[in-house]
Amino acid sequence: MLDHQSPFLVQRSGDLVALAEERIRDAIKLGEFSPGERLSEQVLCDTYRIGRGVVRSALSRLAHKGFVSAQPRSGWRVCSITASGLREITLGRARLEPLLADVDLSGDDIARLETLCDMQAALLFGGAADGSQLSLIREYERQIRALLAARLVAPMIADWLDILWHRAGHYLNFFEASSVQRLEAADWTDFVAAKKAGRNGDAARQLQHFCDDFADFTQACLLKSELAAPMGRKAKRSSISNDEVRVSRPFGDRPSLKKDF
Repeated sequence: MLDHQSPFLVQRSGDLVALAEERIRDAIKLGEFSPGERLSEQVLCDTYRIGRGVVRSALSRLAHKGFVSAQPRSGWRVCSITASGLREITLGRARLEPLLADVDLSGDDIARLETLCDMQAALLFGGAADGSQLSLIREYERQIRALLAARLVAPMIADWLDILWHRAGHYLNFFEASSVQRLEAADWTDFVAAKKAGRNGDAARQLQHFCDDFADFTQACLLKSELAAPMGRKAKRSSISNDEVRVSRPFGDRPSLKKDF
């Protein structure tokens, strides 16, 4: 069962703008708003039952973090899924995540990490994880990353990592939604064992392995989506560089957006 009482779960902020930002960001990550979709401030106000000023401030924060963009004469739009965006995420993670291998962990920290790894192992035991089981495993992984980021002595790097992880989740959810394949759940057992033994180099290599797995999976999905595009569409976009190719979500019903604070 998910440990809802975990001190490493993100706590709900009393800041209404922060809460609005989180709700809209999560809706984008889960595909409730498609890449490139226009976001109406009024619709968001009605959906989440908050004021326009709060919505506008939340969207401004999300624009700085790469989730939405302000378009002249058309308002806000969800940022497109692009090759350049994916490169930014993968390079950022590859450069910053290995820093987590050098954080100082207390005995209680190690014990907490071991507990989370045991929870993951229990879910993985007996077969591959999928569906809600995979989501739960990734939630434990999020708690592991949050603990490590909290021990960084550089808060700015921790903030950058948080943004990169959310954007990575957005891209991963997008690609998995249109594919029968899923990125294999990360096993943090070796990382925790390396940290416990003081082998920070091995821990850093394990983090790099996680980054490489994400990069390989998402880049393969991106390549397949481009190859599957009709030739007519490719010809029309011949003036666009490969780095700027946008990927559109296949047409289909999206989940209801109705939810309240």
